[in-house]
Amino acid sequence: MTSHAASFVEDYTKKGPVTTGELRLVGMDLLARREHGSSELKSKLIRRFRKRDCDPEIVEQVTQQLIDEGLLSDERFAASRVRQLAGRGYGPSRIRNDLRQQQVEHLISDTMREAFDSEVDWEAEATAVYEKKYGGAPIEGDWDARQRERGRRLRFMQYRGFGAEVSQRLVNEDDQGDRSAAGAE
Repeated sequence: MTSHAASFVEDYTKKGPVTTGELRLVGMDLLARREHGSSELKSKLIRRFRKRDCDPEIVEQVTQQLIDEGLLSDERFAASRVRQLAGRGYGPSRIRNDLRQQQVEHLISDTMREAFDSEVDWEAEATAVYEKKYGGAPIEGDWDARQRERGRRLRFMQYRGFGAEVSQRLVNEDDQGDRSAAGAE
């Protein structure tokens, strides 16, 4: 175990009130792994030291110091989170919901341009996600079976955060209709 890790374990198991130095060290350790929003970092620090006397005012002070030093940025976190979720195949609605939960939705516009070098074509993203999941498999069967499958596919696209219009268009393209009735004529 490195000396830094050893001191961290010692600090974590200490008794008594938490010092600003301990909070700062843990905060910087968390930030070294990935970007965090200020509210997320605060809650993690409070949770980390829940068994000790951790004054929320000191957590606020340490968090503000990290912001002032440019080590913690809600704007950077929001842009990073948007890129991460879009890269995983999530649409704008799901991303906005995630940003709202992280309490940073006000930092990103509806188009999310701040997070990308160029404009994102959400329709193309939705098509890619849909094709990856369903691979152009047609929706076949009787009316009831087709409706169940259409509902399944639409719910998947909604869960991923894509709009109803683009989702409906993608599902309609795969719906083969009742081919048995067409063949009987």
